[in-house]
Amino acid sequence: MKDKSSIDAAFTRELNKIIFANLENERFGVKELAREIGMSRFNLNRKLHFIYQKTTNQYIRELRLQRARELLQNDSLTASEVAFKVGFSSPAYFSTCFSAYYGFPPGEAKKRDVINSEKKQVELDSLPIIVNKQSLRKKLKKLFKRSKRKRWAIFIVAILIWSIVGLVYFINAIKLNPFEHQKKSIAVLPFINDSPDPKNEYFINGVMEAILDNLSKIKDLEVHPRTSVEQYRNNKFKTVPQIGRELKANYIVEGSGQKIGDQVSLSIQLIDARSDKHLFSQRYQMKLEDIFNLQSDVALKVASEIKAAITTEEKKLIKKIPTSNIAAMNLFLQANDLHNVADSEKKWELDIEAERLYKKAIQLDSTYPDSYAALGWIIFNRNIDSALYLAKKALHFDAENPEAYTLKGYILSNKGMEREAQEAYKKSIKYKPNNSTAIRFLGELYFSQGKCYNAIKNQLQAFHHHNNSMQERYNLESFSWSLYSLGFYEEGEKYAKKLLEINNDSTYYYWGLTAIDLDLGNYKSALKTAHKMYAFNPENPDNIYLLFHTYLYLKDFKNASPLMQKYMTIMKQQGRKIEPNYLFGFVYLENGQKKEADFHFDAVIKEMRKHIEQNQPSVTCHAYLTLAKIYSVLNEKGKALKNLQKTKDCMGSIIIRLKDYKNCPMFDNIRHEPEFAQYLKEAEAKYRKEHDKVEKLLLTEGIIDFSED
Repeated sequence: MKDKSSIDAAFTRELNKIIFANLENERFGVKELAREIGMSRFNLNRKLHFIYQKTTNQYIRELRLQRARELLQNDSLTASEVAFKVGFSSPAYFSTCFSAYYGFPPGEAKKRDVINSEKKQVELDSLPIIVNKQSLRKKLKKLFKRSKRKRWAIFIVAILIWSIVGLVYFINAIKLNPFEHQKKSIAVLPFINDSPDPKNEYFINGVMEAILDNLSKIKDLEVHPRTSVEQYRNNKFKTVPQIGRELKANYIVEGSGQKIGDQVSLSIQLIDARSDKHLFSQRYQMKLEDIFNLQSDVALKVASEIKAAITTEEKKLIKKIPTSNIAAMNLFLQANDLHNVADSEKKWELDIEAERLYKKAIQLDSTYPDSYAALGWIIFNRNIDSALYLAKKALHFDAENPEAYTLKGYILSNKGMEREAQEAYKKSIKYKPNNSTAIRFLGELYFSQGKCYNAIKNQLQAFHHHNNSMQERYNLESFSWSLYSLGFYEEGEKYAKKLLEINNDSTYYYWGLTAIDLDLGNYKSALKTAHKMYAFNPENPDNIYLLFHTYLYLKDFKNASPLMQKYMTIMKQQGRKIEPNYLFGFVYLENGQKKEADFHFDAVIKEMRKHIEQNQPSVTCHAYLTLAKIYSVLNEKGKALKNLQKTKDCMGSIIIRLKDYKNCPMFDNIRHEPEFAQYLKEAEAKYRKEHDKVEKLLLTEGIIDFSED
């Protein structure tokens, strides 16, 4: 039988032959290599990681760079020509990767590679070098012939290596067993309404949500939100262990109760999801006015049973009573129940009644912070300034209200006040560590600032909380677009497909596919996908805009124009406001309609200057870039390059749209200017740095290279 080393060597030789055969193909990546070698991406990545401690992407890239260094010895080839020969579509990116790998730029390769006669040329079938058993034995014999001191050093190093191997095995074992990894993960299932009057279900739902909310304030717990557990309402078939596995929760809280007049009866059980063992089961009888004390006592009892650490501040937050007016509380709970149904079932007409009840609750108790915050969310789309007023009002009466901080952060983010929004989100998470909505919003804010690593961490954390939930669709939209923007196309497509499975809406999925093809220059494929989406529903403004946008990038302004007009017509019919759009101005100009073009350009320039006055980094950065595009189209190169240079200090916020700026036809008039080339080079370096950080995180989380085709 062949030993392991010779098998690995044969595998490496075959792998290298395939890569070298496709060296000039810039689109040849992990998926293609796995197909050619006849393995799944998961197994290929696992094998390479085991042999060389590298991802498949790293292996391919390093092999390309090694071949590039050989080619650079040829006097007839420039660095740019070598870049294309080894599969890099951008010479600037090639230079960045080469410098990072070797520690010097491609231009210095030949000077540094004055090869001495002892150095052997690297053969195709010897990359990377494989140590077989015989050579290993020879080396070991030499080592142990050395001094006793050196043998001790080798022994200590060996112990350290085995310790590291053991630690890695232990970590992987934890990952394979989510119950062991998440010691204090808990889900509160929808409570059963035992009241004679079914209309009292709103109250039982409110008690369940209040207990869940109190548990969410404990940082040492991982609490699944209501949207994750709602699917188990009226559950008749699934056992607690099954639900625990699906939610990846160790502990389950079940409950039932009834409200008759001012008397409340509740039954609560805490169950270990792994063993289906009841850790406690208790029945409570109380007057309605004592409900807040009960909700805090149950949360503290549950936390105590599973030995969760609770700080003094957390205990204070849990025991806080939001209102002493029971009638106002009743109205608030009724409104909440209506709003939850409106949100989950898209029955927005229910929000009209919910709004009325929230306002009535405020009339009964003008200091009720939860009602102000909830009302703010309902009217946000109608009047953003009124919503901000309500968020501030809630915080006036409760400076530690997490929902009010989440609302405030979302409003400020939409106003472009990102520093203030970030502070609000962080406070929301401080007072409610399991606030998955605030965690997701903060992740999206980080991404807009170009802090991609922090963004992905937050998005993954939000995923963890919303496992198997209705809220997952929002996380999937955010996460898949983040992956697309950072060049993780296959992974982004995978999560977009999950979104398609959840809501059966293909719009977002095809938007992503079109964006990928536009990024990669696959314009025919992009146009085909956009037409497919348009044909599915030619009256949908989103589908019209997608096809318009694709024609614009193909510089087919003749076909883009009627789509632009159709888009504006349908938007007007739907009563939606049409803002001035510099892309519309671009199409008008290219079709010889200067007056219409000037209308859009002038309005956008005026708006961008207002944004610059706000002095908010990412908003300002976007404004300068928009101005650079407009002035480039107008062939005012000096102004275009001047505005482009002003984005250098906030470049982090535009790296997520780097592919757009590389391919955007609005930059054609300055594309060959040295300043533009230098700008792209610096932006690509920042992009690559952030990309590599995220790649390591995604690898650790098992998201890249660990899925079957």
